[in-house]
Amino acid sequence: MSEGLVLPEGLLEISPPALAHAQRFCRLVTMADNSVIYYQDDPSESLYFVARGHVRLSYISEDGLVTLNSIVPPGRSFGEAGALEGFGYCDTAFSVGVAEVIVMDLACIAQSGSLADEIRLAVARLIARRYRDHVDFTRALYRPNLGLRLSYSLLRLLDLLGNDIRYRGRTVRCLGPVVTQRDLGAMARGTRENVNKALRQWQKEGILALEDRHIIVLDRARLEQVSLDVE
Repeated sequence: MSEGLVLPEGLLEISPPALAHAQRFCRLVTMADNSVIYYQDDPSESLYFVARGHVRLSYISEDGLVTLNSIVPPGRSFGEAGALEGFGYCDTAFSVGVAEVIVMDLACIAQSGSLADEIRLAVARLIARRYRDHVDFTRALYRPNLGLRLSYSLLRLLDLLGNDIRYRGRTVRCLGPVVTQRDLGAMARGTRENVNKALRQWQKEGILALEDRHIIVLDRARLEQVSLDVE
């Protein structure tokens, strides 16, 4: 893998011999902005890791509703579902800006032997982590109002993609422009306009600030309270 790439977490957990075996089945692909990496229900032939940039994962329901499941940062995997059973992908993946993606041919775990066994165990861990992410996502999706869904989604993205910055003498967390208000609407089942209205209200209340396409969380405790307030 080329110098400067963020090594994927799932491959860092295996032994050097197993990693060398996996790398023989890996290739690095550069994706232009908004390129489709795979479509929902395509056959699972590869497992993917983000090396640079970001990848959006979206699910299209039978009635045509598009829901944003996640935005994947460098070092994380995607396309795990079906990796061990050969089922199709359960979402559609496309790049956010220019992205570099490590594509691992699943033929590397179809073989016999201790190295393939070790990689299969690592893939199983990735599937378990994706399942936990899906449970978190489902909890947000079915909350009864936009405020609950949006605050929960913001906190989830903040933990996944957030950065520490200095803002007016304080160190706080923020989401950069890779997360748009349209993304938040697709994740929280709301329109961009309603998301903007909610964010502006939270800005007035001092919970967050909106500057240069960044969402700066000034009071995480209050945002967490919003996400728990069922009244």
